[in-house]
Amino acid sequence: MHILLDAIPLNGLMTGISRYVRNLYLELERLPGVKVHYHLGRSCTTKMPAQNNQGQWMKTTSLVWKFPDPLVLGFRVATWLSYEYRIRRFIRHARFDLYHGTAFTPAAIWNIPQVFTLYDLSLLKYREMHPKERIWFSDVFLKRRLGYASHIITISDFIRCEILDELHLPAEKVTAIPLAPDPFFFPRKREKAEVVVEALGLPQDYILFVGTLEPRKNLSLLIKAAAVCESDIPIVLVGWEGWGSEEWLEMVKDQGLRNIIFTTGYVDDESLACLYSNALALVFPSLYEGFGLPVLEAMACGCPVICSDAASLPEVAGNAALLIDPSEFEDLAVAIDKVASDSALRMDLIQKGFERAAQFSWERTAKQTLDVFRSVADQD
Repeated sequence: MHILLDAIPLNGLMTGISRYVRNLYLELERLPGVKVHYHLGRSCTTKMPAQNNQGQWMKTTSLVWKFPDPLVLGFRVATWLSYEYRIRRFIRHARFDLYHGTAFTPAAIWNIPQVFTLYDLSLLKYREMHPKERIWFSDVFLKRRLGYASHIITISDFIRCEILDELHLPAEKVTAIPLAPDPFFFPRKREKAEVVVEALGLPQDYILFVGTLEPRKNLSLLIKAAAVCESDIPIVLVGWEGWGSEEWLEMVKDQGLRNIIFTTGYVDDESLACLYSNALALVFPSLYEGFGLPVLEAMACGCPVICSDAASLPEVAGNAALLIDPSEFEDLAVAIDKVASDSALRMDLIQKGFERAAQFSWERTAKQTLDVFRSVADQD
């Protein structure tokens, strides 16, 4: 099977989507009979592209967001239409069995069957939590392009149900295939983790949050909880400062939490694995997730998990995490104090977390994805 992949997400930060594409295709390439062609917009290669310079990507993206939303939208629309033109022309001169779309919208192509991965419906259901230009882009393209997709893959049963309800697609056209923790995430020795923690200027004992610092991650709830926790345990926020970050920063100042809340910005995977391994717990109070990879990454590193009981997170965490109401900061504060003070509870969550994370694998995800690809290609 010759697969043409939209590999543009591999150029971005190593966060949810890029981690999905990279781990999935590392496993697909190991399966017999699979040949992958990575399309990068202006070029195509049969070798998985290396990750771009992360610092430059963040700098460029932050600069683009300083422009007016209509101007950014115009640039994105022009870039996407150019991408579609190039990929249609490319398909005419090469033979592929299937195109896999992995960005924000399917592509307008009709020469070959297309499978599109739709990660969540936050641009429809949580519009106020995204940059305007991203919402406008989705409004222009997503529903108009859905008809070009022969099949939709999504990443949790929760999102599959939402897709069926909101987009009114036939049930047989949508398949949920879960993700898995990157094999890179496993427990680091305490001595090594402590070196990383010290180098980042962090306290040795802390509660960890991992994710892009954006409204959907519900950081305001975490700040409010930190203000009333009896344990006064420091909170470390790891992740790129995305959009809408000023509100929670103001809350930190207003609540007098500058000595409690620490930020690291984006960190490399080795540092992240060390931070997971050394943390008293991961706190993930997100309002809405398509999957929630940090939950499994933390579990794989031996880090207890507290997460919200919203969207896909209970499906991912199972019985291996403390679940909290993402609208009640007192609920989160109680959970943080409980985990911080109860070593027996932490050990129980660590063991359950190892068992839960082991139930997910990229090998299984790749095989299920290839089954969908073959089914779609056979129907063409």
